[in-house]
Amino acid sequence: MKARILTILTVVALTVMYVGGASNAFAYNETGWTGAGICGVTCHISGVGIPGVNYGPHGGYSSGTKVCKVCHTLHDAPTSNSLLLGETVKAACQVCHDGTAGRGVYGAIAQRGLPVGGQHKIETTSMVPGGSASTGGSVPMAFSGPNSTLTCSDCHSPHAKNCVTPFLGERQRMPEGGLYPVGTSNRLLKQRPGGVTTAVAEYGSDWCLACHQGRSSSLPAVMNHPVEASATVAAPYNYRRLGIIGPGPYPTSETTIGAAGINTQFSSYNRAYLMPFPRTDAQAGHLPICQQCHEDERYVGDLTASGTQATPSESTATFLPVGGDGRNAADNPRFQNFPHEAQGFRMLVEADTTAQTDDLCLNCHPQAGLP
Repeated sequence: MKARILTILTVVALTVMYVGGASNAFAYNETGWTGAGICGVTCHISGVGIPGVNYGPHGGYSSGTKVCKVCHTLHDAPTSNSLLLGETVKAACQVCHDGTAGRGVYGAIAQRGLPVGGQHKIETTSMVPGGSASTGGSVPMAFSGPNSTLTCSDCHSPHAKNCVTPFLGERQRMPEGGLYPVGTSNRLLKQRPGGVTTAVAEYGSDWCLACHQGRSSSLPAVMNHPVEASATVAAPYNYRRLGIIGPGPYPTSETTIGAAGINTQFSSYNRAYLMPFPRTDAQAGHLPICQQCHEDERYVGDLTASGTQATPSESTATFLPVGGDGRNAADNPRFQNFPHEAQGFRMLVEADTTAQTDDLCLNCHPQAGLP
């Protein structure tokens, strides 16, 4: 096991093509880890958004820090690519984020003997599904990986520069203690994913649409499911600020402003994925964001038969002496790897591995309210 154990931040970049299974390159042995790790001070430095944890070698540099050498070498780099330790950006990131240190990215699902329903490939393709704003079809983008494929640094900022507004995220798992308190960070997500011209300050629909331009619901020639974005409303909801189900008791028609990442063991669960009909309070007059349909696969709960009230599932990720994604089959969600890979078809929050199910649609469109 590596001396430097990055237990919190799993920063391996997104790519742009959904496929059905994990490649061998990412099928690391997460299930084989049995001991406690150490957060080495070489990588983990203080002064970041999550209390007690940090961004490792990604930012916070000063005359007293010693983290540049974690990613760079001065005289014996394998290529001229920014003097990185690896031959490519992906290879450099996987010095730590290969499952033996940074976990819960790629390969966790395969290591539990389960099929992957959808994932984003790394340094494999430059094609963006739904990338064309004129046709809704796939188009290539010129990314930073080999042969213009998208690589880690196209979506993530390795030096924590020009990132989105920090947001409350879902991921809680780490090998040593099973769970840690969900905290606020920017996940090193760039404001300009893929090098697009227009900066996106918030993680939400607009961040996804920066590359997947043909998935916008405001296009004249392409019909898509309505989605809340800057093209449809002046001040759109996002992952940090969203209309979610109230705190209960359940069932309830109450909705309130909250974070999608409020889905934790500490503050109820899955309150961002149900929309009673007719819409009430914080959800009235608003559309869903991309991440209300695309997330780690789970059971989110249900609307009542009339559709006017919601009962979010309060099943959570559990604490285990030795953690890691998927160790407990009853966890909900079992894995927290989105948007790298997920069990659900096309990384849908409720789906099997090969197809979408109507359960996803019924989270917002109750049968009693259909024409």
